[in-house]
Amino acid sequence: MCLLGAAAAPAQSRPSEQQPTWLWVIDRGTNLGIPRASVEIGPGETCAGRTGAAAANWSARYVTGPAGRVPIHGLPKEFSCRVTLNGQELLMTSIAAGAESRPRTSPKWVRLEHASQTIIWVDGGKHDVVGVEPDYWSTTDDPTQFRAYIQDLDAGQLISGVRVTALRSGITAISDANGLFTLEVPASYRKSKTPPTAMETLVFSKSGYRRYEYRDLVLNPGVNPLEIYLERGTGAVVHKNRSLRNGGTPGDEFLTFKGISQEAQNDKRGEIVSLFIEPSVYDGGWILCKHAGAKAVVKGRNLKSVAILWYSTGTETGRMPPGKAGPMKKVNTSPTGDTWEIELPDLMTTDFWAQGIDAHGDVVKSMNLGNVGWLVDR
Repeated sequence: MCLLGAAAAPAQSRPSEQQPTWLWVIDRGTNLGIPRASVEIGPGETCAGRTGAAAANWSARYVTGPAGRVPIHGLPKEFSCRVTLNGQELLMTSIAAGAESRPRTSPKWVRLEHASQTIIWVDGGKHDVVGVEPDYWSTTDDPTQFRAYIQDLDAGQLISGVRVTALRSGITAISDANGLFTLEVPASYRKSKTPPTAMETLVFSKSGYRRYEYRDLVLNPGVNPLEIYLERGTGAVVHKNRSLRNGGTPGDEFLTFKGISQEAQNDKRGEIVSLFIEPSVYDGGWILCKHAGAKAVVKGRNLKSVAILWYSTGTETGRMPPGKAGPMKKVNTSPTGDTWEIELPDLMTTDFWAQGIDAHGDVVKSMNLGNVGWLVDR
């Protein structure tokens, strides 16, 4: 497999002495760093493991530390590399290059402020979950495992002793000496449910750092890798997940608070708390409606109007306007929020979300439910 094609080629410039660079080797199956791995770097674009790779002129060699990473002096824009462990060559699957040379367009909590890192993903032959049948979500007893190496937002130091709390299930974990945590939520919190009821919020806290709340993470079975960067200071950062894949997508929302986060209920800022379809089941990565009359249901606050939008399967997202159903009907009002509903037509979508207008006239979006389909027997 050629790793250094146009899509995966690193685009780093050589950082200054004040900008550390981390080279990280991580097992794609477990999302764990591989310690004592030998990484050889050379010029060119030779793909390790292919004919001719052995003839590469390896000009630098690094050995990873306990977390599977090592500080280096920067990498050229194009390079060849080979990774071995105990003399055995590891199959590389992809390379994720640092992005410090590109303009920042995303919130600062999604990558390092004053450092960069290049991750070499390898297949170490170890997998926490083997095989995924179509109804894996509902049938497996495998827990949901949230996992990450927690890093300091500034220069990427690994942070030990961070307390991680799952608010809904009450489960806790502490990051180890390498900044690593794995928090397991039993399958009972996911089975017989669909998003957003099968969700969890993780809170990361340590003295000297701002409290970090990662909300609305979906309880997908198996390993769910996260990227967690904590910022020094006081107050709180709220990261609202907006994807069933828990991937830190561009649609995620970030909020900051001077104290412990608690959005004021009496201001006029709108919010979509949840979007779900009833009745429906979650099966093989799809939210499926198997009965006629399925409704989209939105729970929200301070919204003047709400509609449902989607891109149908086979439609190139963003190239034409999305489909739309609405306005939704407000069926219930309470001090904590309102409920909106609408019966939906037959659909097969790759993107599916709710969009509202709040009291200020601002657009408010929900989580993107992604694959939504109708399998109705008539």
